[in-house]
Amino acid sequence: MRFLHISDLHLGKNFSASRYGPQFARRRRQELLDTFARLIDFANENQVDFILCCGDFLNSEELRVEELRNINAMIEKLNRAVIVAISGNHDPQMQNCAYQKIQWSKRFYLAPAGSGRVSMSAYRTIITYHSWNQKEMPEPFTVPKPSTQQGYYQILMLHADTSAESRYLPVDAHQLVDAGFGYVALGHIHKMQRVAPNVYYSGSLEPLDFGENGEHGFMMVDVEGERCRCQFVPFSSREYRKLTIQTQETDSELTISERIAAEIICENPQHIYTVTLAGVHPMAAGWNIEKIEEELRDKEYFCTIEDETRPAYDLDALYRENQGNLIGDFISSFQNHDLSVIEEKALQYGLEALLAQRENS
Repeated sequence: MRFLHISDLHLGKNFSASRYGPQFARRRRQELLDTFARLIDFANENQVDFILCCGDFLNSEELRVEELRNINAMIEKLNRAVIVAISGNHDPQMQNCAYQKIQWSKRFYLAPAGSGRVSMSAYRTIITYHSWNQKEMPEPFTVPKPSTQQGYYQILMLHADTSAESRYLPVDAHQLVDAGFGYVALGHIHKMQRVAPNVYYSGSLEPLDFGENGEHGFMMVDVEGERCRCQFVPFSSREYRKLTIQTQETDSELTISERIAAEIICENPQHIYTVTLAGVHPMAAGWNIEKIEEELRDKEYFCTIEDETRPAYDLDALYRENQGNLIGDFISSFQNHDLSVIEEKALQYGLEALLAQRENS
């Protein structure tokens, strides 16, 4: 028996035009749907028996009926497998939710809200689940026991969080291990995680925001008797990655943009980057970061820039030049002790303001 464990597809998710640019935001939204279509092809080509989707299959409130029909048409292309899905905090089974707007394929089974079981008799497998009907579930969840039916492989599906402080179905990881299931399929956390042997978060099929770095995909699980082989399959069309660019006082916005573009080309322009600027910037002014981001997007390099540069000044020389005036007194107030991070920022911003005011005068 072979099954796929997926979660957190968030089909229909809208990406922020202010962060991605309007054109790429629309493209990224479509890429989530395209990756799901590729997953259907993968299942057909690799003799997959069924697919478990552990919540947030849809971003419910952001999908038009026609888009739901298109997703359903993709599911209809499954030759052999069926999808067993539970709802999560982004697609709970509430009144007028997206799941109620169309007639879904017979190859798509959405487990009813609450706890229950599904029998996959053709594969001698029983799936125990909990499916959402609200956007938050802060009460700790008690892990159920497997079915007592003999000779059946036992799977547990949850959209849950192993953090005790979570508002999203907090669950004790030790209970998951001790419950006695052959495989525990988890959703909600967007990065693949192995909680324990045969207890996995598959992670989201595609990364969904800056900070979700690294590979994304799904778990492919092969079961023979009581033996279970779990394999993570990277599958996303893009990754979020990090770059650091060193800057100098003499850099212009153009030279910084060119340096970022060159680094992205060396890495892989297909991916999306968080670029940290480290080094120095001109003493009296920085750069227009939003303008640099926009220029890079226009050239099909997609990134967000974090400016961690510091002003290019010699603090001791600046103090000597300004003893007895406001700038010298301001620097003096920070001397003779190690500065905290907050104090360093206060010194930086204060000096920039004072120096800019002097230049304007």
